[in-house]
Amino acid sequence: MALKTIGLFGGTFDPVHDGHLHVALEAKNALNLDEVRLLPCHQPPHKNTPELSSEQRLLLLRLAANNLDGLLVDDRELRRDKLSWTVDTLKECRTEFGDEVSITLLMGADAYNGLQSWHHWQMLPKLAHIGVLQRPGYQLPHHGVLADWLAVSTAAKIHTEAAGMVIAIKQPILPWSATEIREQLIRGVRPKGLPKVVFDYIVTHQLYGFTENRD
Repeated sequence: MALKTIGLFGGTFDPVHDGHLHVALEAKNALNLDEVRLLPCHQPPHKNTPELSSEQRLLLLRLAANNLDGLLVDDRELRRDKLSWTVDTLKECRTEFGDEVSITLLMGADAYNGLQSWHHWQMLPKLAHIGVLQRPGYQLPHHGVLADWLAVSTAAKIHTEAAGMVIAIKQPILPWSATEIREQLIRGVRPKGLPKVVFDYIVTHQLYGFTENRD
């Protein structure tokens, strides 16, 4: 029996840019998912505190994802107001969606390579599938548990089983980075890779200290 398929793509989205949206849509198409939920995190355990507040990042994300078919914004991690452990998010989603929904956690290959440092990482495949976004230059594990998970998985089972598969998804190299975009905004430069509606809001509210450089 085919299950409903939901992808989860988390991040700080500080700010959301075209690369985030492209990755989410490409993964949705590659795995033929019914929807992908964008989950902004409140306090990322493995990153510095975001530049913008949770409310500002959420607003920009909703502006960017509006009218993009199959992309939804899910604010559950912001509502928890504590460290955004992925295992807690998956437990909450599994309770909400039930066992008749296939959930796929989407993450970059760099994150997957470091998965064994995550909080209760062994539980993740019991709660969801894992879609590893593999860009050129990022190697996947060749030995150990993480390599074994990849070796025994089959993408087709994402549509018939609720959890347990680990699938590599090839992704192109994208020219946008949130760090570089923030640096350009601080310098008063209009960055490439920002949705117009996001840039317009940043300009109007002078987020990231943006003041247009007219020199």
